[in-house]
Amino acid sequence: MDELLANIFGVHTLNRNLSSQAHCLVYLVTVVILFDPSTSHAGAWTLPKGRLWMKSALFYQSTSEQFCSGNLAFCSRHQRAPFDPFIGGRSKSLAVFTEAAYGLTDWLDLGVQVPYFSLEFRDLSNPLRPRTSNFGDIRFYARYRLFTNPVVASVRFGAKSPTGGVNVDSEVVPIGEGQWDLEFYGDVGRSFTSFPGYANLSLGYRVRTRNDRFNFKPGDEASLLLEGGWALIPRLMAKGTIDYLYSGHPKSLGFTFTSQRRELLTVAPGFLYTPMSDLTIEALIRLPLRGQGFPAGPQFSLGLSYSIDLAGNVDR
Repeated sequence: MDELLANIFGVHTLNRNLSSQAHCLVYLVTVVILFDPSTSHAGAWTLPKGRLWMKSALFYQSTSEQFCSGNLAFCSRHQRAPFDPFIGGRSKSLAVFTEAAYGLTDWLDLGVQVPYFSLEFRDLSNPLRPRTSNFGDIRFYARYRLFTNPVVASVRFGAKSPTGGVNVDSEVVPIGEGQWDLEFYGDVGRSFTSFPGYANLSLGYRVRTRNDRFNFKPGDEASLLLEGGWALIPRLMAKGTIDYLYSGHPKSLGFTFTSQRRELLTVAPGFLYTPMSDLTIEALIRLPLRGQGFPAGPQFSLGLSYSIDLAGNVDR
């Protein structure tokens, strides 16, 4: 079971980037996967030495509601409400995350994630605002397994590079955020012998550096992910996650924006189907339960992952 998890669940993608726009907040989609996190997230299991793991995941969200931040006259903090009570608004986010990881040893793997976004926000003030489509900020990470008994434990260190487009044009939804981020995660996981399943707990912290071009520093983020899966029948597994994100207050020009803290609690049921060895299809729906400063609609995802042994090792 541990090796199956290492190959199938080597990396989860969930991306949690936020872009501000006039009268809207556009969530650059959790991911998930990973946790995603929306932030990109890796479970406790590392890849075997010489194994290459690849995944592409499609995310879609369309919503006319947001979780209020508490600084709006027409709604209170955590309340679901339209983006604007007068001109409305609808956010449509389509994202594709392409990811690859390689096992340098049985206890260390390296990975990279390249996102592509197609984002749109329209309201009565600008019903023809153009859709923005481009590659977003690229992430790199290294995952190190600490031990395997009595549980599997690992740590992950990552960085988000400011490669996506960022702008202050009110007619264009930005793709990137324009600054480096550093990510630190700790994971504890276990597979079960009494029934074919697994459980994973992840705690993370994301250091968000200052965007010197716009003199803006996003608030640092802390995250928690609980994940579990169990085999229903051969080749079909059900899974579920509980994901929580909490951010600090952003700062700009010496001011702290106390009303702009971000928060999001979601649950995500889904299924994993393995039609052939090393190939997995994943379908999820992420349901937001509570939040602040995020769109409030459900998020749908469909992913395809494949792993291959490049070292010529005999399957273990």
